Amino acid sequence: MPLITTDDDVRLYYEEAGAGEAILFLHEFGGHYLSWEPQLRYFSRRYRCISYAARGWPPSDVPEAADAYSQQRAADDAASVLRGLNIAKAHLVGLSMGATAAIEFAIRHPHLALSLSAAAAGRSASSDAAATPPFQEECAAVAERIERQGLPAVAEVYCAGPARVQFRDKDPRGWAAFVAVHRIASGKRSQ
Repeated sequence: MPLITTDDDVRLYYEEAGAGEAILFLHEFGGHYLSWEPQLRYFSRRYRCISYAARGWPPSDVPEAADAYSQQRAADDAASVLRGLNIAKAHLVGLSMGATAAIEFAIRHPHLALSLSAAAAGRSASSDAAATPPFQEECAAVAERIERQGLPAVAEVYCAGPARVQFRDKDPRGWAAFVAVHRIASGKRSQ
């Protein structure tokens, strides 16, 4: 299993395809390294594409300590992946949580970035102090629900939630592939 070890000894699972300039894909909170499979298939025709499971997402390590997680840490993990693969610079593509990590990466490691594509950074990247407590409460509620009900149950709700209705209605086949990947990533393979 291909693993990169970060500077704080967390092992991150990664997959790569293609050759050329590197593109590093950073997944969303409700996603997984598998979420980028369609992009890896397409862009690996011309680029070296890498996706990885962020810390806390198996098969990467899942540190127990809450202070092992932050957007700064996520940015440093992305830098560790590049260094571990001997990549001097890469294009970064992030979605939601991954977009926020990509923005933080550009601040902390600008010398490693060729370009940055940050989609749906949203509330996790907000500088609005009033928005922070509700966002943190929502994140804590989701984490508690995952601990109580398990990831497969939460994945089903997440895939059918209001943030995904537009995707389902506009691209039913794409949405079905999204659901299938989330079922695989959460360990729930049938339905």
